[in-house]
Amino acid sequence: MTTEIRNPANPLRVRFTRKPVDLQEVLAATPYDERPEPVVISETRELTTAEYDAFSGSLLQDRDWLAGKGGYPDHATRHVVEVKAENRKTLYVDPSGSAYGRYVGIAVEA
Repeated sequence: MTTEIRNPANPLRVRFTRKPVDLQEVLAATPYDERPEPVVISETRELTTAEYDAFSGSLLQDRDWLAGKGGYPDHATRHVVEVKAENRKTLYVDPSGSAYGRYVGIAVEA
């Protein structure tokens, strides 16, 4: 597990959607949901495109690799799992101790 802060002076900021069913819900809700917040990437998960599509199509399904991660372990900054696949939008997932995508977001430009 790695913890990464890309640029402490200008941290990665993510806008989250709470308990989205799928990627379409994240993309539709993101411009209108909560204000973007800085995150710490605690782990990066690289998926195949098929794995990514299955994951992003059912974000409420439990995944072993999300179990117990996320939340605010330092009581200040949200910790996330970065989920990537070739030719797909990078997702930032905060299961907040659960094993599903309780909060899923995409990065916003500064």
